Amino acid sequence: MPFFVAIWFTVVVGWLIHVAVDKHPDRRTRHRVVELALLWIMVVGAGIWGLIGGLSHIGPTSGQTAEQIGYTQSMFQWEVGWGDIAVAVLAIGCAWRRLRGTWLTAAVTALAISFWGDAWGHFNQWVFHGNTAPANTWALPSDILMPLLAVILLVMYRRGAPAADAAAITARDGLRTGPAPR
Repeated sequence: MPFFVAIWFTVVVGWLIHVAVDKHPDRRTRHRVVELALLWIMVVGAGIWGLIGGLSHIGPTSGQTAEQIGYTQSMFQWEVGWGDIAVAVLAIGCAWRRLRGTWLTAAVTALAISFWGDAWGHFNQWVFHGNTAPANTWALPSDILMPLLAVILLVMYRRGAPAADAAAITARDGLRTGPAPR
Protein backbone atom coordinates (compact mmCIF):
# COMPACT_ATOMS: atom_id res chain seq x y z
CA MET A 1 0.00 0.00 0.00
CA PRO A 2 2.75 2.58 0.73
CA PHE A 3 3.98 2.27 -2.88
CA PHE A 4 0.57 3.22 -4.31
CA VAL A 5 0.03 6.02 -1.78
CA ALA A 6 3.46 7.44 -2.65
CA ILE A 7 2.57 7.47 -6.35
CA TRP A 8 -0.60 9.49 -5.86
CA PHE A 9 0.97 11.76 -3.24
CA THR A 10 3.85 12.76 -5.54
CA VAL A 11 1.56 13.21 -8.55
CA VAL A 12 -1.05 15.36 -6.78
CA VAL A 13 1.32 17.41 -4.61
CA GLY A 14 3.82 17.86 -7.46
CA TRP A 15 1.05 19.01 -9.80
CA LEU A 16 -0.36 21.48 -7.24
CA ILE A 17 3.09 22.95 -6.57
CA HIS A 18 3.81 23.14 -10.31
CA VAL A 19 0.54 25.02 -10.92
CA ALA A 20 1.34 27.40 -8.05
CA VAL A 21 4.87 28.27 -9.25
CA ASP A 22 4.29 27.98 -13.02
CA LYS A 23 5.86 30.85 -14.99
CA HIS A 24 4.42 29.83 -18.38
CA PRO A 25 2.64 32.71 -20.17
CA ASP A 26 -0.63 30.72 -20.09
CA ARG A 27 -0.30 29.79 -16.42
CA ARG A 28 -3.50 29.02 -14.57
CA THR A 29 -5.59 28.85 -17.73
CA ARG A 30 -7.77 25.77 -17.89
CA HIS A 31 -5.73 24.36 -20.78
CA ARG A 32 -2.41 24.81 -18.95
CA VAL A 33 -3.72 23.30 -15.69
CA VAL A 34 -5.06 20.28 -17.61
CA GLU A 35 -1.74 19.95 -19.47
CA LEU A 36 0.21 19.97 -16.21
CA ALA A 37 -2.14 17.42 -14.59
CA LEU A 38 -1.78 15.12 -17.61
CA LEU A 39 2.01 15.50 -17.59
CA TRP A 40 2.29 14.75 -13.87
CA ILE A 41 0.17 11.63 -14.26
CA MET A 42 2.12 10.46 -17.28
CA VAL A 43 5.71 11.53 -16.56
CA VAL A 44 5.73 10.95 -12.80
CA GLY A 45 2.90 8.49 -12.12
CA ALA A 46 3.16 6.22 -15.14
CA GLY A 47 6.74 7.16 -16.01
CA ILE A 48 9.03 7.45 -13.01
CA TRP A 49 6.93 5.30 -10.69
CA GLY A 50 6.27 2.85 -13.54
CA LEU A 51 10.02 2.57 -14.07
CA ILE A 52 10.52 1.88 -10.36
CA GLY A 53 7.74 -0.73 -10.45
CA GLY A 54 9.16 -2.37 -13.57
CA LEU A 55 12.64 -2.52 -12.06
CA SER A 56 11.19 -4.08 -8.90
CA HIS A 57 9.94 -6.96 -11.07
CA ILE A 58 13.29 -7.61 -12.75
CA GLY A 59 15.81 -6.47 -10.16
CA PRO A 60 17.22 -7.92 -6.96
CA THR A 61 13.92 -7.35 -5.09
CA SER A 62 11.85 -9.32 -7.62
CA GLY A 63 11.25 -12.15 -5.16
CA GLN A 64 9.85 -9.73 -2.56
CA THR A 65 7.75 -7.99 -5.21
CA ALA A 66 6.22 -11.29 -6.33
CA GLU A 67 5.48 -12.24 -2.72
CA GLN A 68 3.79 -8.88 -2.03
CA ILE A 69 1.49 -9.46 -5.01
CA GLY A 70 0.73 -12.99 -3.88
CA TYR A 71 2.67 -14.78 -6.61
CA THR A 72 5.82 -16.79 -6.89
CA GLN A 73 8.74 -15.48 -8.87
CA SER A 74 8.65 -16.62 -12.52
CA MET A 75 9.62 -15.70 -16.06
CA PHE A 76 6.25 -13.98 -16.45
CA GLN A 77 7.30 -11.47 -13.80
CA TRP A 78 10.40 -10.67 -15.89
CA GLU A 79 8.16 -10.05 -18.92
CA VAL A 80 5.72 -7.87 -16.95
CA GLY A 81 8.65 -5.85 -15.62
CA TRP A 82 9.94 -5.09 -19.11
CA GLY A 83 6.40 -4.22 -20.26
CA ASP A 84 6.10 -1.77 -17.36
CA ILE A 85 9.47 -0.27 -18.29
CA ALA A 86 8.37 0.15 -21.94
CA VAL A 87 5.21 2.04 -20.91
CA ALA A 88 7.28 4.11 -18.45
CA VAL A 89 9.77 5.16 -21.14
CA LEU A 90 6.89 6.25 -23.40
CA ALA A 91 5.36 8.21 -20.52
CA ILE A 92 8.64 9.88 -19.55
CA GLY A 93 9.16 10.87 -23.21
CA CYS A 94 6.06 13.06 -22.93
CA ALA A 95 8.05 15.46 -20.75
CA TRP A 96 9.82 16.79 -23.85
CA ARG A 97 7.64 19.24 -25.74
CA ARG A 98 9.21 18.10 -29.03
CA LEU A 99 7.90 14.56 -28.49
CA ARG A 100 4.69 15.43 -26.68
CA GLY A 101 2.38 15.83 -29.67
CA THR A 102 3.23 12.45 -31.14
CA TRP A 103 4.02 10.47 -27.99
CA LEU A 104 1.23 11.57 -25.68
CA THR A 105 -1.58 9.67 -27.39
CA ALA A 106 0.62 6.59 -27.79
CA ALA A 107 1.72 6.72 -24.15
CA VAL A 108 -1.84 7.14 -22.83
CA THR A 109 -3.04 4.29 -25.07
CA ALA A 110 -0.25 1.99 -23.90
CA LEU A 111 -0.92 2.96 -20.27
CA ALA A 112 -4.65 2.23 -20.61
CA ILE A 113 -4.13 -1.17 -22.25
CA SER A 114 -1.41 -2.21 -19.82
CA PHE A 115 -2.98 -0.96 -16.58
CA TRP A 116 -6.56 -2.01 -17.38
CA GLY A 117 -5.24 -5.44 -18.33
CA ASP A 118 -3.37 -5.52 -15.02
CA ALA A 119 -6.52 -4.44 -13.18
CA TRP A 120 -8.50 -7.29 -14.72
CA GLY A 121 -5.80 -9.74 -13.65
CA HIS A 122 -5.62 -8.38 -10.10
CA PHE A 123 -9.43 -8.42 -9.85
CA ASN A 124 -9.61 -12.03 -11.07
CA GLN A 125 -6.91 -13.09 -8.62
CA TRP A 126 -8.73 -11.40 -5.77
CA VAL A 127 -12.30 -12.50 -6.53
CA PHE A 128 -11.83 -15.92 -8.11
CA HIS A 129 -8.65 -17.10 -6.39
CA GLY A 130 -8.85 -15.38 -3.00
CA ASN A 131 -5.57 -13.49 -3.50
CA THR A 132 -5.81 -10.75 -0.88
CA ALA A 133 -2.09 -9.94 -0.88
CA PRO A 134 -1.69 -6.19 -0.28
CA ALA A 135 0.03 -5.40 -3.58
CA ASN A 136 -2.64 -7.38 -5.45
CA THR A 137 -5.68 -5.60 -4.01
CA TRP A 138 -4.10 -2.16 -3.55
CA ALA A 139 -2.98 -2.13 -7.19
CA LEU A 140 -6.61 -1.98 -8.36
CA PRO A 141 -7.38 1.70 -7.66
CA SER A 142 -4.24 2.89 -9.45
CA ASP A 143 -4.62 0.40 -12.29
CA ILE A 144 -8.14 1.70 -12.95
CA LEU A 145 -7.90 5.40 -12.08
CA MET A 146 -4.52 6.39 -13.54
CA PRO A 147 -5.34 5.47 -17.16
CA LEU A 148 -8.92 6.71 -16.77
CA LEU A 149 -7.69 10.14 -15.63
CA ALA A 150 -5.03 10.14 -18.34
CA VAL A 151 -7.62 9.44 -21.06
CA ILE A 152 -10.01 12.11 -19.73
CA LEU A 153 -7.21 14.67 -19.38
CA LEU A 154 -5.84 13.85 -22.85
CA VAL A 155 -9.27 14.45 -24.40
CA MET A 156 -9.64 17.71 -22.44
CA TYR A 157 -6.11 18.75 -23.41
CA ARG A 158 -6.65 18.06 -27.11
CA ARG A 159 -10.09 19.72 -27.19
CA GLY A 160 -8.92 22.73 -25.20
CA ALA A 161 -5.80 23.41 -27.25
CA PRO A 162 -5.69 27.01 -28.43
CA ALA A 163 -6.24 27.35 -32.18
CA ALA A 164 -2.58 28.18 -32.84
CA ASP A 165 -1.48 25.06 -30.94
CA ALA A 166 -3.98 22.91 -32.84
CA ALA A 167 -2.79 24.30 -36.19
CA ALA A 168 0.84 23.71 -35.23
CA ILE A 169 0.10 20.12 -34.15
CA THR A 170 -1.83 19.52 -37.37
CA ALA A 171 0.97 20.92 -39.53
CA ARG A 172 3.72 19.16 -37.61
CA ASP A 173 1.99 15.77 -37.73
CA GLY A 174 1.17 16.16 -41.44
CA LEU A 175 -2.58 16.09 -40.89
CA ARG A 176 -4.78 17.94 -43.34
CA THR A 177 -7.78 20.04 -42.55
CA GLY A 178 -10.26 21.27 -45.11
CA PRO A 179 -11.24 19.82 -48.46
CA ALA A 180 -9.17 17.15 -50.19
CA PRO A 181 -6.93 18.28 -53.04
CA ARG A 182 -8.22 17.69 -56.60
